Parts: sequence; structure tokens; C-alpha cells
Amino acid sequence: MGAVAFDYIIVGAGSAGCVLANRLSANGKHSVLLLEAGRNDRSLLVQIPVCWTQVAYHDDFNWGYAAEAEASTANRRMAWPRGKVIGGSSSINGMIHVRGHRDDFNAWRDAGCEGWDWDGVLPYFERSECHAGENHAGPALNIRDIEHSEAGDLFLASCKAYGLAALDDFNQGEQEGAGYYKCAIANGRRQSTSVCYLKPAQKRANLEMLSGALCERIIFAGTRATGVRVNRGGEQFTYGANCEVIIAAGAVNSPQLLQLSGVGPLDLLQRHGIAPVHALQGVGRNLKDHLGTMVGYQIEAVPAIYHDMKPLGLVKQLYRYMRHRSGLLSMPATQVGGFYRSSDSRQRPDIQLYFLPVSGARDENNQNQIDKDPSVTGMILHLLPESAGTVMIKSVKPDEAPAINTNYLATEYDRDAQLQGFKKLREIFRQKPIADHCKVELRPGKHIQSDDEILDFVRCEATTGYHPVGTCKMGVDDQAVVDTALRVRGCQGLRVVDASIMPDIVAGNTNAATVMIAEKASDMILADAR
Repeated sequence: MGAVAFDYIIVGAGSAGCVLANRLSANGKHSVLLLEAGRNDRSLLVQIPVCWTQVAYHDDFNWGYAAEAEASTANRRMAWPRGKVIGGSSSINGMIHVRGHRDDFNAWRDAGCEGWDWDGVLPYFERSECHAGENHAGPALNIRDIEHSEAGDLFLASCKAYGLAALDDFNQGEQEGAGYYKCAIANGRRQSTSVCYLKPAQKRANLEMLSGALCERIIFAGTRATGVRVNRGGEQFTYGANCEVIIAAGAVNSPQLLQLSGVGPLDLLQRHGIAPVHALQGVGRNLKDHLGTMVGYQIEAVPAIYHDMKPLGLVKQLYRYMRHRSGLLSMPATQVGGFYRSSDSRQRPDIQLYFLPVSGARDENNQNQIDKDPSVTGMILHLLPESAGTVMIKSVKPDEAPAINTNYLATEYDRDAQLQGFKKLREIFRQKPIADHCKVELRPGKHIQSDDEILDFVRCEATTGYHPVGTCKMGVDDQAVVDTALRVRGCQGLRVVDASIMPDIVAGNTNAATVMIAEKASDMILADAR
């Protein structure tokens, strides 16, 4: 008896996969199988926004990856959370919605990716977003304004005093300035692609969803993808694809699956005894991420999360959430922030700024430990890194994590951008009115002053921005893995649709751009099916 067959098999029910599942099944003409290695997303930890700090590092919802120890980050095995749950990383992220700068996408076009410039992608951003008060046709992320706070207002006033202009919306192609972010939260609940795209489509007869299903390899006939082999509950199943297999497993798992299936660097395949289907040197290379560094300050005479965590404060916040779906429990990863240049020589902002009314650190078990005094955090992300890393399999075992070599801070520019961005962050905290309330620097502390001391602090304490991209990059050069229609080069019936196809990282939180990619890809896939 032959394998059960579907027109389209989507590997990964994450930020991109849920979008694809909805769009490809919408006309009722095509049968679609959506595979997710993780569990369902019904837990309140997933749905209540403030719980993202717990769920992102929770074994039930996270692949549990760690980057390889490297000298550039003080030989730490930095935790690298990626979503292993329906909705993928859109179910565990901080819910900040930033499209990126127009020049990000124009640079993609200039590198040979025709149709992916700002004007080409803007309609898909707009299609993927439903803002308050809009009469939006079709599925989309529900995007809302973030609730204002006294601490946030004070920090923005200091950003203005420093010279950052007020900006109401970071999503119109230009970013320089400071303001409140937009977020993927509505009615006090996380708005993941599972909630906004998959759930409205789940009752369709032509869409089948399987969770707890680890795709072990793509099945090929020559260089044509014809199906997948899946492990579910320790039992192996084979599913056939009449039209295409679409890998949407993310910047870590997508290159891993290609390599396990015989598509990747020839020397890597040979080293692991994998029969090559098609040698593609770029699979697993070009890994980019935003490296983030934080400062923490005590805050006086201003409400902070510290006060909300006291017994009376918690009662008040629970009431606010239950009654109004507002307050602490509805809060995303940050409230306010902005974009600025690490140096006047930069043509556009290369630093993203976060501010949040709490401070603390993670212990050795990745559990949040809030500071014992009222405190706040400022964080910078370097947005345009030159350094690129790799994701490469360690063995032929599908359930063994690949080696993630981040190669952070490998260039002088990357180190200088972190250094100068950090200095400017400190300078913002020296501006009134926030300076009147934040007089004691908790971390790294006022004793850290020289350039060498600051860079050493960055190496020891900087963390992932949770934005890995680029490991199956789109393009026309010899490192490109997919073409501009996201078809895997040298193969047939196989595409990659997720953050891994970005030729270079976008200047902002990457989930919005990933959803856009899936929206645009769905149109291309359906056009090819006509």
C-alpha cells in the first residue's frame, strides 16, 4: 500500500507554516498536510503575554538549543530558544511587531532578489496585519498599540532630550526615533500565527494537521521531492507530496532537514555518510542574529513591575486583566524603544533600543530572577551585523541538535557598533527626567567604563535577540539556497519558506518579515499550481 499523499506538505507549523496552511487550503482545491514536531499551544503560559519569559525557555515549548561555545562570547553555551509548539516562535516570542527598514528589502533587490524590494513586499505586510478599527479581509495578525506607562513616558522624554525624535510608528519604512512599539496582542491574548491563521482554517476538510510529528527527512526521486518521512510517537510514517514539499521549520531546523536529506555542503554530507541528492554549499551558512546587551538601573518614585509583584500589586493586576484584559499580564517584551545610529557615519539606524520597567537576570537554569529593588532595563540590539555563523548537523540523527556557531562580534564594525550603541544607551539614561529617577546602575555598574571593559562585559553578558535568519538564503550567487520564488536550487517540488531565506537580516524583530515572506510565497505557490 502506497503512502498517503497530499498536494502540499508543510514541515513546521510556525510563523510561516501556519500562514501557508491557511492560504494554500483556502480555495478548497488542494489537500494540505501541516506537520509540527511540538505540542499544541493551548497552555495559558503561551496565551498570556507576560508569560513569554517563562514559555520561551520552557522545555514543553522550546527546542532547547544552545549555541556552541566561542571565544567571542566568553566561551558560553548561550541559550537559543526556538519554538517547538504550534505557532512556532510566534507562540513564544516577545510579540513586538516591527517590519524592518525599507533599505533592508531594497538591498535584497539589489543583491538580485527581484520583487523583494520595499514596494514589492509592502502589500504583503499590509495583508498580514489587522489594526484596531480596520475592516480587514481575510486572516491576519491582530496588531495593537501598547499600553502606556509612567516609566515609559519618562524614558521617551529622555530620548527626546538626547536628540531622538518622537516617532509614532516604526513600520512605515523609516525608523530613526523613539516611541511606543506595536505588538501582536489583542484582548489581552497573544496573537500568534496559530491563533490568527491556523485556527480559522482547522475545520477545512482539505487541511490535516499533525502535532508531535518530527520530519526526519525529505524523500526524493532523483532531485524531485516526492514526500517526507515522519517520526510520530516513536513510529515512522511516510507521506507523499503530489505537488510540493515546503520546508518552514525555521533558521535552525530548515537547514538541518535539508542536510539530513542530502541537500547541503558536499563535504558535510560525505563526512556523515549521507548520499548527496544535490550539493548546495550555502545550506546552513549565512546565519545572522541580533546580539543584545542590557543595562539595569534602580528606579525611584516611579511605578515599576517590582511593585506589581508584591501581593497587593498582584491582586490589582489580576483584577485588571480579568476585568479589562490590560495591565501587567497583557504586557509584551518591551513597551517603548527606538532606533538610532551607533555612529554618525552610518547611513541609517543600526541599533534598536528597548526599555522595560523591570530588571533582573537569568540563573543557570534560565529562570528569571527579578532584582530585589524597583528597577528598569535598557537593551540594545545591533541590527546590521557583518558577522555570519553556521548551522551544521553533528550526526545523521534527526533528533540531535545541530551545531549552531554564531560567530558574533567577528568584525571590527560589529564590535564597535555594540560598544558605541552601549555608550549611547548609557547617555540616554543620563538625560532628565529619567536621570532624576535612575541614579544607581545595577549592571554592569559604574566601575565598567573603558572600551575594553565594556566589550568584555558584552562578551560575557550579551544575549541572542531571538532573531536567527539567513541559513537557506535567497539569491543568485553561489551561496544561495533558494531562488526568488523560494524554490530550492537544483531540486524540484521543494521550497523553503521561513526566516532562513532572508539574504540578510532585517533591522527589527523578524517575526513580521517572516509572516510577510509566507504571505508572498503563498501567492507564488498558488500561481504555479494554476
